[in-house]
Amino acid sequence: MPGVAGALKIPPAGEDASQIAFWDAIAAAPDSFAAFAGAVRAARPDLLQFEEPFLWPVVRRLQAEGQLKNVAIVHSSYNFETTAWRDLRHAGAPLSDASLRDVVALEREIALACDLIISVSESDASTFRAIGASPVCVAMNGTASLLPTTDAKALDAYLAARTPYSLFVSSAHPPNAHGLIDLAVAATGHPVRHGEILICGEVGGLIRAAPRVQQAARVLDRARYLGWVESGLLDALYAGARAVILPKTLGGGSNLKTAEALASGRPIVATSRAFEGFEAFTALPGVTITDEPDRFWAAVDTLLSDAGAIPPRSREAMAGLLWRECLKPMVQAAERLHAGQIAGPRR
Repeated sequence: MPGVAGALKIPPAGEDASQIAFWDAIAAAPDSFAAFAGAVRAARPDLLQFEEPFLWPVVRRLQAEGQLKNVAIVHSSYNFETTAWRDLRHAGAPLSDASLRDVVALEREIALACDLIISVSESDASTFRAIGASPVCVAMNGTASLLPTTDAKALDAYLAARTPYSLFVSSAHPPNAHGLIDLAVAATGHPVRHGEILICGEVGGLIRAAPRVQQAARVLDRARYLGWVESGLLDALYAGARAVILPKTLGGGSNLKTAEALASGRPIVATSRAFEGFEAFTALPGVTITDEPDRFWAAVDTLLSDAGAIPPRSREAMAGLLWRECLKPMVQAAERLHAGQIAGPRR
């Protein structure tokens, strides 16, 4: 994005600064806006779809300058941002009141101005409809492949042979760490007495730095932090896990790691929030859903202590998790919009 750094006026840090002002500044920066406008002119689209909600000021300006005449505008939302930002602040992220106020206004404007909203869950879709969006299409999150291959030798450097383990995989996103710590702090006694809890991904750094991590020691004293691991090792970790844990308690949208966990074929212990957008898969074999901390960890411990057979999940039952299936509703809705079968451009 040429010229952005020199043109932007980023608001000063402080309680009253709004981070949304940064994105307004991008739309106002001559060089960066010219780059967006040039790309749109070159593409000559019938439909413009944007995912990142903070690009809305750019789209709005393109509209105002007549560069999107008769172009349908679609927002593909990966979560309801207002909820997500409130949860981020609850998890400790430094978000000001002004930022939250402006996120609410931004999302409402997107809902009212776009010709189509695509959400990842029915819960998010309902929230968009409540602030005026119509039509709204649900296209759930998915995964690229099913049933990872097993290479037991890949685990030799990390685990003694036949060590039972549960697996938690996450990025460095504050609500992801918050959920695991929430459930661990609320547990009574020492509910996990067998095996290990392997924590993969950059979430490990957030967990170890969390103010309440010592309070979570009754569970996390069995944790081992692997950090980022390459895809081949991650496949092997999934394939060998006695349980995949999904301790989501905060955050909007739906959890990509839920799709990966389901696709792994391994037993899952999850909160109900981790299955938002995946409600159709809750009855699959080996899926345990509970929001009660002691029951959550008891289910994990039971799986770690029992080497019995795991109920299989058929490929047919999981086929709906593949991206080619998950994205069909989005493609079909866009095609109907382009064909005039649903309301056309509002401008």
